[in-house]
Amino acid sequence: MQSSIDFICSFLRQEVFNRGFKRVVVGLSGGVDSAVVAKLCQESFQENLSVLLLPSSTSNPTNLNDAKAFAQTHKIAHHIIPIAPFESAFQELSKLMYPSSLKEKIRIGNFCARIRMNLLYDYAFANNALVIGTSNKSELMLGYGTIYGDLAYAINPIGDLYKTQVYSLAYTLEIPHAIISKKPSADLFENQSDEEDIGFDYREIDRFLRSLEKIASQRNITLFSLALSDFKQLAVLKEALQIEGFRQEIIDSLLTRIIKNNFKRELPTVLKF
Repeated sequence: MQSSIDFICSFLRQEVFNRGFKRVVVGLSGGVDSAVVAKLCQESFQENLSVLLLPSSTSNPTNLNDAKAFAQTHKIAHHIIPIAPFESAFQELSKLMYPSSLKEKIRIGNFCARIRMNLLYDYAFANNALVIGTSNKSELMLGYGTIYGDLAYAINPIGDLYKTQVYSLAYTLEIPHAIISKKPSADLFENQSDEEDIGFDYREIDRFLRSLEKIASQRNITLFSLALSDFKQLAVLKEALQIEGFRQEIIDSLLTRIIKNNFKRELPTVLKF
């Protein structure tokens, strides 16, 4: 695992240097992904790393405490910027625009994710730094993230690591048990849980995603350009996944999620003349 850490750190240093920067900034949430990325960045850039702690009004206080303790223990320059004032202003405006929205929690959560992105990029601009991403491969494959929110960054060192692999890396990096052991959460709203939102735990999700990726490769199916209308290719994938022993429930749910969120992995479509 140390060789993987060395490889990631080399990647980070080279990519940051290639872009003409020396400093980086990470949003530290108190979760395992951002703690792993922050630790990797510290090993790569030492004092040229800063982290921002950006709690909303519904953020679990434990997450803020864990993030603050992590930054202090590792002597990482950190800044706490509560985003509740932005959130409150948005909520007031939203009452006028959408008085009876059934998706209020998710909308406000996405707004908070985009406010965090704005603050990270503003800090990066003011300090001549690059924003480093903290999304893992499981999230990216599923499109489980806020476009132009937590999915916005310059470089991502863990985007090719499944969530279960990030946990393995976290143990090697000696990330605190309090951070590793908590339920994964995007902290979009109070008591929000990734696994409850998706409907399956990450061990099952990652086993499915690994199999899906292998099957798609073997059958020359470009997974991330599939549409719901690609009936033949979807039938091939579903049949192969059933043979692998996956339940119909997880096949239908995760395949649909991947296809519907494919747009999040692409640059905006530009009309060509």
